[in-house]
Amino acid sequence: MPRHLSLAAPLALLAACAPPRLYSADGDLPEVGSGSDWEAPENGWDKGSPPPAELEGEGFGVGQVLPDLRLLDQHGEETATWQWYGMVVAIDVSTMWCGPCRGLAAEVDATWADYRDQGFMYVTLLPQDQAGEVPDNADLNAWADQFGISAPVLSDDEGWSYQIVPDNTYPRIMIVGRDMRVLVDQVTPAEDTAIRAAIEAAL
Repeated sequence: MPRHLSLAAPLALLAACAPPRLYSADGDLPEVGSGSDWEAPENGWDKGSPPPAELEGEGFGVGQVLPDLRLLDQHGEETATWQWYGMVVAIDVSTMWCGPCRGLAAEVDATWADYRDQGFMYVTLLPQDQAGEVPDNADLNAWADQFGISAPVLSDDEGWSYQIVPDNTYPRIMIVGRDMRVLVDQVTPAEDTAIRAAIEAAL
C-alpha cells in the first residue's frame, strides 16, 4: 500500500487499496466481440447458455453488456465471460498486494458455494501480482491455494481491469445479470455481506 496516503482517510483504507503507481487503459484493448461469431472455450467451469447472435459487448457501466473477456484461469485454460450467459456473475477485481482484497478472498468460495446451485458464478480477476506485474499461472495458483478458492481465478493480461477500475482502487466487485448486462458496477462497501445482498437481488 502506498506510504503517501493521508491519515485523514483511515476508514477508506479499510475498504479499498490504491497502488503505489497508477495504471490506465490507454493501451490497445481487444475487440469486445459479438454473439454472432462466439465460440465457447474448452474448460471445466459451469456453463450457462450460448449467447444470442445479436449480443454485442458494450462496456462496464450499469446497463451495458459486459464484453466477452477471454483470459486464462489457474488451470491454464481459457475462459470467456460469455460462457456464463444465463447465469448471475460476480466479478471481483483484486490485486495480490492489496490487504482488503486478501480479506475478501477468504470469503469467495463460501459465497460461490451458497449460490452456485441457483446459477451463479464468482470470478476473481487479478491484474497485478505482489510486484504490480501481470500474474502468471503460479501466482493464480498461489492465490487460489492460499484462500481455498475453487472458483475461477483469472490473470488479466489484457488490461480489462483498468477499464473496470479506472480509479485504481481495489477491490472492485461488479454484478452481472443473466443477460450479461451490468447490474451493479461497484458493490459498496466491497464486503461479503454487501456482495451477498447484491447477488441475492440479481438472482
